[in-house]
Amino acid sequence: MESRFSRNKAFSAMKRSLSFEVWIRRGLGVAVIMGVAAIALGWDTNLLTKFSFVNTSKAEAHLIKALGPDKTAVRAVNAADSQAVLADEGPMPDLNGAVAWLNSTPLTRESLRGKVVLVDFWTYSCINCLRALPYVEAWAAKYKDAGLVVIGVHTPEFAFGGFN
Repeated sequence: MESRFSRNKAFSAMKRSLSFEVWIRRGLGVAVIMGVAAIALGWDTNLLTKFSFVNTSKAEAHLIKALGPDKTAVRAVNAADSQAVLADEGPMPDLNGAVAWLNSTPLTRESLRGKVVLVDFWTYSCINCLRALPYVEAWAAKYKDAGLVVIGVHTPEFAFGGFN
């Protein structure tokens, strides 16, 4: 009788553990489905971009404060020094190979003469591109009146990137 009671006790404990295991599998299944939905809707990259930008800017501010402006490795270069260091690469190439222009009229070499042009090659599936985007947008806004023009070139790496 004693062994029958202990067997029933063992079986009921096994049933409870199986029930717990089923709930764990269900929970993990829901987590996987939510992850797939987040990736499909682009929430993962938006979230990563926001978190990485916040952490990066805090780290930069801390380093600049710790080092001080006179101790930083980056130094301003005057125009005379830059001419000696940088070689003339010739005229700017034409931009007439662009497939489509979004957010502006088509730009030409002549319309950009005398301006600083930043060409940013990016794709929306690249986390490094997404991490750099807030900085590029901030530079574009801050230095627009000083002659900075930012040209973003969408360069998809994979077929799902579009424009193929």
